[in-house]
Amino acid sequence: MAYCTEQDVYNATGMKSDTVVKLGGKTEEQVSELISGFITKADRIIKNELGVPITIRKELHTFEEDAFVELGPYEDRFGFFGTYEPANCVEKVFAIYTRSGRIKLPYPKDCDSLTESSANFAVGSNCTLTTESTTVKCGEASVKALFSDAGSFYFPTTQNMNKNIEAWSYIGFWLQTSDKTATFTIKIFDISGNYISHTFSLSHNNTWEVVKLKLIDFTNWDTYEFNEDRLMQYIQIESDKACTIYFDNFNFNDGVFWTYPEGLIVYSIPSELPTVSIEVTYNFDPYKNSTPQEITLASAKTAGIMLLEFLIGCRQRITAFVQSSDALENYPDRETLEFRRAELQRQVQGILAGIGFKTYSGMVGEG
Repeated sequence: MAYCTEQDVYNATGMKSDTVVKLGGKTEEQVSELISGFITKADRIIKNELGVPITIRKELHTFEEDAFVELGPYEDRFGFFGTYEPANCVEKVFAIYTRSGRIKLPYPKDCDSLTESSANFAVGSNCTLTTESTTVKCGEASVKALFSDAGSFYFPTTQNMNKNIEAWSYIGFWLQTSDKTATFTIKIFDISGNYISHTFSLSHNNTWEVVKLKLIDFTNWDTYEFNEDRLMQYIQIESDKACTIYFDNFNFNDGVFWTYPEGLIVYSIPSELPTVSIEVTYNFDPYKNSTPQEITLASAKTAGIMLLEFLIGCRQRITAFVQSSDALENYPDRETLEFRRAELQRQVQGILAGIGFKTYSGMVGEG
């Protein structure tokens, strides 16, 4: 979520959309796209000045026969590390440690990029695919598959992942179905069309459930073991009947994976109730879902500085080529634009100084 809106930028600069359209020689849509880019850059600047996202190092957690744990300081028995709240604000998990050392990161490393867009998927039969942004378990989107009958879909569309998966022992993902009586099969194909497969079902209707699969339990694993000599090319998901599913957070892993921005660490070894401790290093943006007014103002004014610099350049171009004073009267003069830019720069520095530069420079957990 951006820290400010296009209207916030107009409010900060005193500009109006039609002024930017005329002076910049762009359409309203192009102006909105331009300002959106300024806001993105402004947010990066604000985050850098404030030391956001916050990095939490080796935060201790224990799986007490649960499928997942929530990130946050609630398992800090001594209260050393404050009352920060990363729930629904987690951006990235960097490392997870067990007693035996650091575990291998999942594939993909963010545990989610394979299921962020239906554009990465293709229909096999009796299936319609869309990208879903409201029913989401991880990241910004899930893949919604509507089966009109028994059917399938696969990813990627190119069918040429060329990925060696022998480094990982497990597959994990979240799935939701409209019909819990449906049976699903996942197939992993090599370049010759050979595949390994595993069939599973869910326990509830319209509820996100974790699917945890062990690769050596797949049918034909002994015959078609995937390694550097037999690379995975694509993955297919099949349903045995009509239903609607939501598919998210698919990954290969070494026993755990994570869901963000929610901030769950998910145990991915099937048929096992864990009692193991882990240490997690991750970061989160405390302003992701609720942005203080000061941060919104700082972002809007920073983006406004970029907009004014753009308009100053436009004003110089117009001054060079337009000689009619009547035409120039319709645009703010260069001195006014430069004065306003300098004023915004001073205001931004004041706001950030009030919040505290590098307020969050990282916190160290146990270990």
